[in-house]
Amino acid sequence: MNRLAQAPLVLATLLFLSFPAAVGTANTLMALFLIAFILTGNYRERWQAIRGNPVIMAALLLYGVILLGISYSSAPVWDIALHVNKYSKLFFAALLFSVLGDRDWQRRCMHAYAAAMLFILASTWLNLWFVLPWSKTQVPGWGLSHHVFGDYITQNVMMSFFVLLALVHARAQESGAGRAAWLAIALLAAVSITHLSQGRSGYLLLATALLIFAFAALRGKALWGMLIASVLGLGLALSSSPLLMQRFEKAVVEARQGDADNQTAIGHRLYNYKKVPELIMEKPLLGWGTGAYHTEICRIVEKPEWCKIFNWHPHNQFLFFGTDHGLLGMLAYAALLASMVWLALRDKEPGSRTLLLGLAGLLAVDSLANSPLWSTRENHFFTFMLALLAARSGLALRRNQGSPRA
Repeated sequence: MNRLAQAPLVLATLLFLSFPAAVGTANTLMALFLIAFILTGNYRERWQAIRGNPVIMAALLLYGVILLGISYSSAPVWDIALHVNKYSKLFFAALLFSVLGDRDWQRRCMHAYAAAMLFILASTWLNLWFVLPWSKTQVPGWGLSHHVFGDYITQNVMMSFFVLLALVHARAQESGAGRAAWLAIALLAAVSITHLSQGRSGYLLLATALLIFAFAALRGKALWGMLIASVLGLGLALSSSPLLMQRFEKAVVEARQGDADNQTAIGHRLYNYKKVPELIMEKPLLGWGTGAYHTEICRIVEKPEWCKIFNWHPHNQFLFFGTDHGLLGMLAYAALLASMVWLALRDKEPGSRTLLLGLAGLLAVDSLANSPLWSTRENHFFTFMLALLAARSGLALRRNQGSPRA
């Protein structure tokens, strides 16, 4: 393989190293990747790989629904352009997938992601005692949130997946020392979510990752042992973390007062969950069009001053697609999630099967309380990792079908 042919692969590896921490660097690498992709050709082979993978085709279908929504959108042109750009990562994922047909380069990309997450994990723990110049939070001490880049929600999403990745690595180790090292990393990553972050959704995402690992990777006594350990561990974490206890107690209060106060984190979501379905029911099949949520929600909120509070996104990816693209959009998104599960269940390799199932589970759960394909950092994580894991499990699918590698 000549240097030009290797360029997209090298850039893809650097992309996985950079996106957890540096959005700007990741965007630059994406642009360089596109240039390298165009210059290296092999379009026919790459399209054959894309066409043969149900996850990538589902991602392109979802992006196609978004492009279709332009034709009937009630949104201003700048909102339409913003959505086309935000969700263009679905298209980029297809291009990224098409060059990652080699197991060695897939492994390098995953190692790059793991290295980035190890740096974030170490920085999170060092934040307890030191003020790190690159850290988002700058106050040392226990009982505080110590996320390093972006916001705590995004870090918890990626850290939950990293816990799953560490457990998969631990299970694959032949030596006791290697297994112990990865288990220690998984434990430190889990505690960084439960004790060093103020996010409540991270706790739910961590539980999702642990349950998926238990059911996907373990059998018999090991499965039951993992389930019991997870329940006991999460219960102990909840009871031993003052920060987490305060957040959950606050959540209960906010939920009870949701009708009276929709400006709290929980109240905001509950109000969205009540009002956004009203928009969907007005145009249930195709929705209001690409980018229309931002203006249409302002039409139905009770007070004009609430427009700027509720018009960014509805904290629910399903409702977001439902507003803009109706039942068609929600079904297309459900098809993407289902295709990830379908492909994972046909992968006989335990590690890649568990990781793809985990990614699907985390995306589905995160979509109930956030808009992960809209938020930039989460968008990067889910679409890039989707491309990598679809390529890993796709190798098994192509072997089963007797077709050549991409």
